[in-house]
Amino acid sequence: MKKNVFLVLGMMLALASCTNKSFKVNGEATEDVKYVYYTYNFFDEDPKLDSVAVADGKFVIEGENEGDPVFVTGATDQNVQFWFISEPGEIQISKEGMPSGTPLNDAIKSFLEKANDVESEADLDALIDSHMAEHPNDLSGAFCLYLLSDYIGVYNLQERLDKCGDVVKEAIHKIIPQEKFDKAAKTAPGQMFTDFEAEYEGQTQKLSDYVGKGKYVLVDFWASWCGPCRGEIPTIIDLYNKYAGDNFAVLGVATWDEPADTKKAMEELGIQYPQIMNAQKAGSDAYNIEGIPEIILFAPDGIIVKRGLRGEAMVKAVEEALGK
Repeated sequence: MKKNVFLVLGMMLALASCTNKSFKVNGEATEDVKYVYYTYNFFDEDPKLDSVAVADGKFVIEGENEGDPVFVTGATDQNVQFWFISEPGEIQISKEGMPSGTPLNDAIKSFLEKANDVESEADLDALIDSHMAEHPNDLSGAFCLYLLSDYIGVYNLQERLDKCGDVVKEAIHKIIPQEKFDKAAKTAPGQMFTDFEAEYEGQTQKLSDYVGKGKYVLVDFWASWCGPCRGEIPTIIDLYNKYAGDNFAVLGVATWDEPADTKKAMEELGIQYPQIMNAQKAGSDAYNIEGIPEIILFAPDGIIVKRGLRGEAMVKAVEEALGK
């Protein structure tokens, strides 16, 4: 579950601030770093670039609040990448790229430290909710949501955005275009299922062969090569063994995978429930899936109940639907 969250920071877009006051950054760097380069308005058409020298492992960046966080990279073979929010005041950057010293940067530091220590999906969900309860309308809240947007999915992201203020909403929509939310809304919870088909060994299978037939159906979009996908399989098998019957079914959709590899993984993992083989991009295109596993629970009439399910949240969703 642990991951180096700093690698994700290089993807973050401009998060706006309304003031225009000076800031100062006192940074530390490893011995091999000679310069740090930094960029204001990093994703604009005409970004502002600059650099400062590193002396005795230390560097200083001074400037006016440009209305964006600042992207910084060290001049090394393995670039040191991090962000800080150009909030008025004196900011510290550790060798590990951790910002602190002003309220928003301190909030980011606290969140990152806790995120690096979580050991389960439930813990991470709780951390997100806790941070957003404290920062529903500032840039640290927007930072939190963007950093984990791939994990929570655009559907759950929208639910959380609905509870946020304009600062967070505007920042996220700079990062994730509205068109993506609009597209996702077509296959969001509450919508009727979207059908797709895949051909394998001369036979065509459709999602509608399984969904909308009077049962709750848990559908797992997965691949043999995907570690997180394989990590969810034991929980899915457990749900299948406990509840499969007149009111519940499980379906796998082999996504972006070669059939031979899918079959081998099914044998290794002990998967007995049906599969739509060789789906490739058919299912992922239909459901706006950018990363797997994507696990969706469909109601007996084909309405999407929940999606983006993992671990304990998946078990809870199925058991609530079945009244267990």
